[in-house]
Amino acid sequence: MKAQGMRIYPARRINLAILGNKRIAILGYGSQGRAQALNLRDSGFEPIIGLPTGSRSRQRAFSDKFRIKTPSDAVKDADIVAVLAPDHVHGELFANDIGKAIHPGQIFIFAHALSVHFKLIEQPTGIDFLLVAPHAPGLRMRERFMRGGSVSAFIGKTDKSSEKSLRFAAAYAKAIGCNHRALIVSSFTDEAIGDIFGEQAVLCGGLAGLLKAGYKTLVKSGIPPHNAYLECIYQLDLIVDLIKRYGIGGMYERISLTARYGSTRAENKIINAQSEKAMGELLKGIKSGKFVKELLKNSKKGVAAKPARAANTYQQQIDCLARRFSSISDQ
Repeated sequence: MKAQGMRIYPARRINLAILGNKRIAILGYGSQGRAQALNLRDSGFEPIIGLPTGSRSRQRAFSDKFRIKTPSDAVKDADIVAVLAPDHVHGELFANDIGKAIHPGQIFIFAHALSVHFKLIEQPTGIDFLLVAPHAPGLRMRERFMRGGSVSAFIGKTDKSSEKSLRFAAAYAKAIGCNHRALIVSSFTDEAIGDIFGEQAVLCGGLAGLLKAGYKTLVKSGIPPHNAYLECIYQLDLIVDLIKRYGIGGMYERISLTARYGSTRAENKIINAQSEKAMGELLKGIKSGKFVKELLKNSKKGVAAKPARAANTYQQQIDCLARRFSSISDQ
């Protein structure tokens, strides 16, 4: 069944040549910044990297043999600017670092719509704001690109952007390693809300909670930690691959009868009305802007920047087992 309302940008209309005479700057050199810069270079384009003079990322960009400028100088000399610095610093970046360097006719590309949708920044007159949001972390996108593969992505433009600007989003997406046959057109609003919710409720937060709960339940019952890890966590990618290829129903068709019978009985016991209510509360907080306000507040305190490291014994065990099995497996 064809997904309702989904618009895929026509691959035949993508033309990398429109980027040929454009000067490209990338602000930030983290996971996405480095991957996009390297993929652009391998696609025939040489971006300038914009980083503050005291940035620790300068050394890595220098080792990768890129030209480095301050964010202001990088923007001043660019036609296309990819804003790949962390979302929560975009407001300060535009207000204090690059605001005076922006000039009419430029194109700004965002890998996530958060700062635009929640109005951390305002779109200047005569500037196009585009969305190119790859559906993968930068490291994975780079790995696939180097193997000749690609990832899907959302592309889009704001209402204030020119009608023809979306073609630059499509060309840029292809140049950084996104699948030119899987560029799904999205609004900034839908990408911002959907991405934040997906990370919190399912892909990262929800999944981490589910994995830890399953591991903890087995270990507390007397199952050895390594058994619990291998049964609840290690095989996860195999199941996800089945779901991505065949859907949930197709996954159930391709596992054992025992697994299928038990899983269909357990599904609604684990994720139930209470779980969906909690997800609804998360979504409400995201849509209202409450989450973004908390993000900005805690980032200033340095709280948001601290990774969620092992907060308990069970997570410490999982992290240790992950490193151990990673070192001995073929993956």
